[in-house]
Amino acid sequence: MQFLITQIHDPQDCPKDIGGFRKVFINEEVDGLTLKNVFIEHGSHTIIYIVETDNYDKVVEFLEPGMLKCSSSISPVSSLSVDETLKK
Repeated sequence: MQFLITQIHDPQDCPKDIGGFRKVFINEEVDGLTLKNVFIEHGSHTIIYIVETDNYDKVVEFLEPGMLKCSSSISPVSSLSVDETLKK
């Protein structure tokens, strides 16, 4: 299953000068979770991740480093287009 994660931090908590978001906000070493893509909107201090896992607890583990520094919303998503979904 794929999840879209939107993570927002305050400017004073920006990880830019202390190793970047990969070092401060996420754990990329979670067995059973694949980071598929990352999108960054610098002006709003927003990072969007697409991850794939069959276990929601892995998503929590992935986000644990940033729990006290940013907020996250997590949504299950599908890579199917609307047209493909309607045909089923």
